[in-house]
Amino acid sequence: MVRVGLVGLGFMGQNHFNIYGTIDNAQVVAVCDRDPERVADAAAPVGGNIGDAQPLDLSAQAHYTCINEMLANEQLDVVDICTPTHLHSQMTVKALEQGFNVICEKPMARALEQCDAMISAASASGKMLFIAQCIRFWPEYEALAAMVNDGRLGKVVSARFTRQSPPPTWASDGWLSDTSLSGGAMLDLHIHDVDFILSTFGKPKAVLTRASNLITEQPPLVDHVVTQYIYDGPACVAEGTWVMPGTFPFEMGFQVLGEKGLLEFTGAKDPAFRFYPFDGEPYTPEVAAGTGYDRELAYFLSCIESGTAGDRVTPESARDSVKLVMAEFESAACGGIVEVC
Repeated sequence: MVRVGLVGLGFMGQNHFNIYGTIDNAQVVAVCDRDPERVADAAAPVGGNIGDAQPLDLSAQAHYTCINEMLANEQLDVVDICTPTHLHSQMTVKALEQGFNVICEKPMARALEQCDAMISAASASGKMLFIAQCIRFWPEYEALAAMVNDGRLGKVVSARFTRQSPPPTWASDGWLSDTSLSGGAMLDLHIHDVDFILSTFGKPKAVLTRASNLITEQPPLVDHVVTQYIYDGPACVAEGTWVMPGTFPFEMGFQVLGEKGLLEFTGAKDPAFRFYPFDGEPYTPEVAAGTGYDRELAYFLSCIESGTAGDRVTPESARDSVKLVMAEFESAACGGIVEVC
């Protein structure tokens, strides 16, 4: 049984708590949040842009409002950090230095030097560090990666990814809307597709980004982003935004065209996931059950139980995703192409 200490009981922390309740080898023994109401025996739900929030029964867990006290008092196999992005690095380093494995929500950190500190702490401690880049584990995206790698799509000609959301009004104290803390939609939302593109197609030669602000009053431009990833081969574009009207439902998807057909994932059609081959009838490829959230956590726990870090999301690869987003920030600011080194 993997004993979990969960830090941050907002939207994503509550999501993780509920998922752990469905995993046989997981036990959340302690919860921590600076807001005492979020770690009460009966905690009110915190909604987000996906899924349905439900009240939490935390009566079986130890309650903390300070991570230092939780780390000092609890016997844990892993600390799961679901706090605001600007706190990721300091909390992760602290937990690693005190001998705990760590699962940290994406994005890895607000700045590259913070990512480096996390990687160094993991190396020095000999403990495992997992970054929860859930799209690598999302069934339809897993199927896309498999069809690219095994040739079922043929040579990829073009790829387009979209991720659209209303403004993140659910964040405590509005931290997601503070670019200095969250990095805006560019880093918090759009990084999902950045990370998947990197893990599937490799590092591009350069990026060209156009971005705008509709809810953020000050630069940088972070609310709505469209980036072209410049490869020698396929054309690749990703759009990320959290300025859609409040009545607009969250949407994520892709269209990837290969020499053997088109693979599409979209909420606008039924079925949402479909392969349209040039030769033959359309069909829906088989996908794993569940979501990327539960699949990533199950994978991380299996790595901890086996004592093997695994290679599906290394800390270094998560840092690369943050680095690529930083190149997009630069491109959006200067209006030109930025090489990716």
